[in-house]
Amino acid sequence: MAYRKKSTDAGNVRNVFVGLTEVTLRRVALCFCLIFFCLWSIQKVKAQCPSITNTTQTSVTVCSGSLVDSLQVRTTAFWPDKIELVRFDTPQLNPYQGGVSLGELISSNGIATMRTVAFPPNTDVSDKTYYVYGRLNPLSADGSCRPFALVTVIVKPLPQSTVLAQEATCQNSVSLADGWVRINGFSATDTYELANNGVFSGSSHPIPTDGVVVQNLKRTGKPESYMVRIYNAFGCFVERSVLLANTLCTCPPTRCVPIVIRKIKGGRSGQ
Repeated sequence: MAYRKKSTDAGNVRNVFVGLTEVTLRRVALCFCLIFFCLWSIQKVKAQCPSITNTTQTSVTVCSGSLVDSLQVRTTAFWPDKIELVRFDTPQLNPYQGGVSLGELISSNGIATMRTVAFPPNTDVSDKTYYVYGRLNPLSADGSCRPFALVTVIVKPLPQSTVLAQEATCQNSVSLADGWVRINGFSATDTYELANNGVFSGSSHPIPTDGVVVQNLKRTGKPESYMVRIYNAFGCFVERSVLLANTLCTCPPTRCVPIVIRKIKGGRSGQ
């Protein structure tokens, strides 16, 4: 009986070992199959030309001097392929030639996004449009694989207005209340805001037709600065400041009038 039990135990151990070996082999085979399938899938995808298309973002508008929050395109390209954003001044039929590179991106969840993008300032009085293309980088060896997507960026000009100030007039030692601060060169749709202790609230008002935004100023003997923010119709703004010396009025200094004595006739009376 003892011998039988031993034989039975050895058989059980052998069966268990064989069973474990079969399970292990199956798992290894499955892993190899999965790896092979993944590599095959990757090669198949890479053999295809990646796509680059627009997201819901097709156009962005920004004030001159401000950063564009983000630019993005949708793509099926993945590492090591990258998406390069390139800026042009005019529309392009082939954006793979020339342009100013804004940088390269690796897509995340099928979206390639670039944040806080700077554009040249617009010093004109009209809008400036840039054409930003997303293109594949490095260039595919397949000459027919040239996908791209276009996002237009419109840079709005800032107001061109200036601010002038006039000191109050003096009458002897008295200051008249005729000093002013005036906005020059504004458009009919422009608005303005005066800073309160150097702080702007963002609430603006129409500019008076004569441009005078502060009036009836007197000389106080203390210099005072006036900060003015001027907005255009799109909401872009510039800040201007002027300083009034406010020198006190004084009487002109007393002038000494010389007296000239001239001898007209000499001699003695009666002679």
